[in-house]
Amino acid sequence: MYIKLFCASPEMPSEKPRLTIYLDAATKAELEVLAALNDRPVSNYVLHLVKREIQQAKASGVLTDKTQQ
Repeated sequence: MYIKLFCASPEMPSEKPRLTIYLDAATKAELEVLAALNDRPVSNYVLHLVKREIQQAKASGVLTDKTQQ
């Protein structure tokens, strides 16, 4: 049985804004392990972490409408 999965490719870039970060090799390796342990690609895992931090900042009052202006 042959199944073809649709995956985003360089030929079909996302319309979402892109963010570039620089990490040392050890941090990158650990991030890759954490992403794999959570069954996620690294970029999706980082997005998950960022969204979680934003939620926590909003819940604690650190991030408010006033701080976003």
